[in-house]
Amino acid sequence: MMNTYRPQKLTNRVAFAAVLLLLSLNVAAFAQRDLAIAAIQGDKDLSPYDGQAVRITGVVTARIRTGFFVQTPDDKADADPNTSEGIFVFTRTDPPTEALVGNLVSVTGRVEEFRRNNEPNSLTITELAFQADRDQVRVISTGYELPKPIVLKTDDFKPNTIDQLERYEGMRVQANELIVISPTDGQVDVKNTRSESNGTFYGVLKGIKRPFREPGLEIAEYLFIDEKARAKFKSEFPKLPFFDMNPERLRIESSSQTGARPINVTVSTELSGITGVMHYAFRTNTLIVDADNRPKLSGTIKPNPLPVPKPGQFSVAGMNIENFFDDQDDPAFREDVVAPEAFQRRLNKISIAIRDVMKQPDVIGIVEAEGIYAISKLAEKINADSVAAGLPDPKYAAYLFEGNDGRGIDNGFLVKTSRVTILDNKQFGKAEKYKHPGTGEEVFLNDRPPHMLTVAINDAAQRPFQFTIVVNHMKSYSGYNDPRQQDNVRLKKKLQAEFLAKWVNERQRAGEKVILVGDFNSYEFSDGILDMIGTIKGAPAAKDAVFNASPDLVEPDLINLVDLIDVKQRYSYTFDGNAQTLDHILITQSLRSHVNGFGFARVNADFPEAFRADGLRPERFSDHDPAVAYFSFQGTAGK
Repeated sequence: MMNTYRPQKLTNRVAFAAVLLLLSLNVAAFAQRDLAIAAIQGDKDLSPYDGQAVRITGVVTARIRTGFFVQTPDDKADADPNTSEGIFVFTRTDPPTEALVGNLVSVTGRVEEFRRNNEPNSLTITELAFQADRDQVRVISTGYELPKPIVLKTDDFKPNTIDQLERYEGMRVQANELIVISPTDGQVDVKNTRSESNGTFYGVLKGIKRPFREPGLEIAEYLFIDEKARAKFKSEFPKLPFFDMNPERLRIESSSQTGARPINVTVSTELSGITGVMHYAFRTNTLIVDADNRPKLSGTIKPNPLPVPKPGQFSVAGMNIENFFDDQDDPAFREDVVAPEAFQRRLNKISIAIRDVMKQPDVIGIVEAEGIYAISKLAEKINADSVAAGLPDPKYAAYLFEGNDGRGIDNGFLVKTSRVTILDNKQFGKAEKYKHPGTGEEVFLNDRPPHMLTVAINDAAQRPFQFTIVVNHMKSYSGYNDPRQQDNVRLKKKLQAEFLAKWVNERQRAGEKVILVGDFNSYEFSDGILDMIGTIKGAPAAKDAVFNASPDLVEPDLINLVDLIDVKQRYSYTFDGNAQTLDHILITQSLRSHVNGFGFARVNADFPEAFRADGLRPERFSDHDPAVAYFSFQGTAGK
């Protein structure tokens, strides 16, 4: 006998709640407006329907971890080139199974202009916020032809404004010829000297020059503030330069779409026929590559060895060896203890770089080494490898003083004692303190205090050529634009630059030939907030051209060797697709006529993070390129 369902009598309270639920669902459904995607996007940066519940219809073109993209079929698109036909549907978690690529779907959601909380000075993303308990994806048909991609052209980047690709937001696009300007990045496992590619790199259309960090304040720091703040900028800093942030850059996510595999590329690689959807992330227009798109690659580069010093020359270098922790547990620090076999791989990579690419500089300033044990092992490795390769034993010796860094990374030296005599070896500035602007506490100025050597190298006639070399590692840019940290970070960087400027000025007045090397965490020009290198050189930016001006503390001015080379080679690091110089070599005027050459050993900044794990190749032992300078004993090089 079939059971018959008999509805039970509801209490008044339950019945009332049920009626309210039904009414709310009907109201929500009624409030949703059927709108074309182009109407939601509009022809401006912000949607005219922001905050409204809508229903859209379109083809699913891509799926990522937090949502999916929908685009109007080609035959339903409007005729306005300034309104995008695509939109991102944000689901927070994996998109529903109905949202498969190639499905024609109806989607409900609420229009939102999304901006990350930690990126207040950024464009927003027009998206559809989807909630599973409120919204739905309904499949109209499957196997629908995807809209044809818009082919990007160099004219799309004129006049090169930060919102120039807004009209393609969420749409399928294609770059027929893309040149890589920053290699594929990834996550690094320090303990095992391994890395995992994240598939993300940067490129520009062929025909567009490689973007470099340029002088001035990032333009977004000006555009996204109120008129009162802008007026203050103009009145107090009339000569403040602005950096346009190079909006010609394209950020490429090659492994974000469901089922996609990472593309690992070096700088200068050319990709032909790269297709995906246009998104916006990390303040950059971002192309999310189609899962089945494998563009043709050409033009991959290799390390470019520097020349061997000639007779009558010597060379010095500064190199950031990035988190160079060893395989010993130091109880004084909470450092990463590297697995023994991983430490050996790291030693081998750096040994190859110093021997084969850098050609064994006479003095090497080392940045980011855990301690004397770590770089002593590196010195032993280079010496043994040199002998095994049939080269003279350089007899590198390691020098390092512990500093104040909480992670235990320090500055040190490798010195070719087969040729170089140490006359003085000391650290300075370790006890120097300043008042934290937020807490009022006296804190250390130098986390990694400068380390100084005075050395002598004999020329062919056995006459000693004496100079002083200092390795530096200044405060990083971390927290530079964070409202909670920026006052302290900016003050610390400013005071560090002034401290070093005063020191070097005293030494050069005493007649010393001084060379400054290392990671200065500053560009060769003012960034609009600080001018650290200008301060150290003795040519600081004027008070009306920089937020935190410093006095002129050096006379005569130092020479930054970066300023003497081709502008296309002025970089030691890449960040968000911008080539930039953080590693410098500065000299006193007394060394100007001895300079024979300067350059960066191209072994890290242009190469993908995926190369880090290969202990048989030098590429990517760090994220910085070493700086190497050549000097002549005779003092005629600059005449």
